[in-house]
Amino acid sequence: MQMKLLRKTGRWIGRILSGIIVLAICLVGIVRLGNYLTYHISTAGGVDEGIYVELNGQQQFIRVRGENVNNPVIIWLHGGPASPDGFVDYVWEKDLVDQYTIITWDQRGCGRTYFRNQANDPDNETATFEQAVQDVDALVDYVERRFAPKDIVIVGHSYGTMVGSKYALEHPDRIRAYIGVGQVVTMESELYSYEDALQKAKAQGDDTAAMEEAFRNYAEDTNLINMQTARQLAAPYHKAEREKNTIWQGVKSSFMGIDDLRWFLKQMGDIGTYFALNGQLFDYILTADVREYGMTYELPVGFITGESDWTTPAAYSEDYCEQITAPDKRYELISGCGHSPQFDAPEEFAETLGEMLQAYLQK
Repeated sequence: MQMKLLRKTGRWIGRILSGIIVLAICLVGIVRLGNYLTYHISTAGGVDEGIYVELNGQQQFIRVRGENVNNPVIIWLHGGPASPDGFVDYVWEKDLVDQYTIITWDQRGCGRTYFRNQANDPDNETATFEQAVQDVDALVDYVERRFAPKDIVIVGHSYGTMVGSKYALEHPDRIRAYIGVGQVVTMESELYSYEDALQKAKAQGDDTAAMEEAFRNYAEDTNLINMQTARQLAAPYHKAEREKNTIWQGVKSSFMGIDDLRWFLKQMGDIGTYFALNGQLFDYILTADVREYGMTYELPVGFITGESDWTTPAAYSEDYCEQITAPDKRYELISGCGHSPQFDAPEEFAETLGEMLQAYLQK
């Protein structure tokens, strides 16, 4: 009798859980449909598509969105390395697609681009920093052929600012301006972030032994695993006031596809395996210093930084802005935001970016 009752109870629990799962899927589907209806571009002269284009021997994924293909073009370089964000960029694009054609791109070795080329380059042997800069140039070629825009602007985020800075310094004749969001300068800034977190922890009377050990390990052996461990221990002391849930922004996005999800699961899996897949890029960022690319830009340059950014600390990007030479340079802080102000405060970010672009493109 008792076993029969347990089986019956188990069946009911299974049905309830199945019902909850089905309901959750339906709700997400409804939200994604609403997202599509809200953000899809259908103007007569507009474009809203995700396509693969050939860039230096690989079919690479780009998303192109804008209400008028005759508008200036923004090429967005995502961070990471290897952290494509095209399926969540709609949150800030929505306030700019009426004035610009915005191109987001899954760079070589990650996201949809990785899966399209996995059979030919499974170990990402071609995914190097130098190749990334060449791929940007090929993407600019594509944009010029297809849209013949009056102006092309490169906007990079995090690691994307390393690629963007390098490209802007080497090809000032091909783009109108460069803007860095969460500008990387050097990974030496990790120790600066650590010192700040340590001081805050001690001021609160917290036990700092684990943090001190982690950063000692990082200083003695500068590798990605040690860096990640140190960051995780410092992170509680660097919380941004306006931090948004980017996972939910992605889940409800009508732009998120199966390959986007597959790559996200790789990122959330074994961190060592993920780092190894783009090892050449991760090894590069550990030792690179953007100041060594050159300090004289021949085009307008701008920087947008979250006030509470401790991944690429605001103090470093502001100092970099002060040191460089450019025909016009601007630096804007967005209060209460962390490393990704485009997701933390998308409306304010879009307004700040739009004002900066307008100032540069009107000259």
